[in-house]
Amino acid sequence: MKLIGTALSPYASRVMIAARFKGIDLPMEAPEEGPRSPALLALSPIGKIPVLVDGPLVLPESDVIVAYLEERFPNPTLYPGDAPDRAKIRLVVRLMDTYSAPSFGPFVENSDPAAIANALERIDQALGFVDHFRAGGRFASGPAFSAADCALIPLFHLLELLQGGFGTFDLVRKRPDLEAWWGHSRESEIGTFARAAIDEAIAKMFRERAG
Repeated sequence: MKLIGTALSPYASRVMIAARFKGIDLPMEAPEEGPRSPALLALSPIGKIPVLVDGPLVLPESDVIVAYLEERFPNPTLYPGDAPDRAKIRLVVRLMDTYSAPSFGPFVENSDPAAIANALERIDQALGFVDHFRAGGRFASGPAFSAADCALIPLFHLLELLQGGFGTFDLVRKRPDLEAWWGHSRESEIGTFARAAIDEAIAKMFRERAG
């Protein structure tokens, strides 16, 4: 079993974090010619990462991959609690995926100020939705680590990294509960692992561009 992707992608990082939490050995390989390479398109014509390869199974879409890992390796669970608890976990993931994650493009594409302002507005809206609907507790949704933490950790780290240029983390500071969650998560073992992997992927990208 392997994951095709890079920690530069918050979606691939989500799967990486889920595997780490479950203690799964899941090596991640970057597509040599990018996500639109012929080799990757032959596996998944969607042309996006991550893609999980597990024997004959080829599975795109991070949320689907995390759910697959949960079923194959149910302990420790990424969907703890009762039915309402698990519904809130899935909702937090869906809110970030639908309303926030697609908005990061303008920051890395050097877009015009109007596109950046629109991205900030969308992210602010998504964080408001998450803040409203998430279950209280020390973790992203409820009293235990879950798939919601896997989804939020990479995105919140990106918000921190983009703060100097765009003021992105100010959107988190407006929401004390979310800021408190991130303060705990970023210094946790799994948060430290994820941030280091993302930072190294970014450093590698700049080294390759320079060299």
